[in-house]
Amino acid sequence: MAFFHRVSAMSRQAELMNWLDIGRVSNPDGGKDILLARNERGARIDWRTGEVWLMNPKVAEPFADFLAVERWLTMRDMPAADKPAAAAPAPVEPEAAPEPGPVRDTLPAFQQKVDACLAKAEGGQELLETKQAFEAGSEPYLEASTELSKTALELEVSPAMVATFHISAFAALAETAGADKLERVAASLHAAARQIRASVAA
Repeated sequence: MAFFHRVSAMSRQAELMNWLDIGRVSNPDGGKDILLARNERGARIDWRTGEVWLMNPKVAEPFADFLAVERWLTMRDMPAADKPAAAAPAPVEPEAAPEPGPVRDTLPAFQQKVDACLAKAEGGQELLETKQAFEAGSEPYLEASTELSKTALELEVSPAMVATFHISAFAALAETAGADKLERVAASLHAAARQIRASVAA
């Protein structure tokens, strides 16, 4: 039964990240795997192990969960010059005393990095303007956006990952009708913050 519990957890995680359940496909070893889609992306959850397989783009190895999928997609889509920058601090001045630990961004600096990652994505200027307009016009969205950035900063999740969560939230707009659109998008960001905490605690 443990496998089925894990599959259910992966399905809930996928739903929080706006992956849509689009059907079932036979597994070569029996049973039915879950098929999911988001925009042009395709994924499959193995019904036995709960492992996540990316089908579009096709990746040869499985992922542990959808957070790992998001990290891989973010790194794949990021310009090569940006990939190592945040992870490899290099001492420039030999005379500078080493810090007791890694220097952590302030919240405003972290949020600026999130905005910079959004601006570099496909349709980036429009994404950035959408985020800024939502934050200016919706208190629930501003609160959710701030909570997500605080959580990511505290648990050392990259600004690029936070930008991905914003993009996923915007994608949910197309499927939401009525006057509560911004509240639904804000709820998606709150869910992303909870997902980060759950992933680190697991």
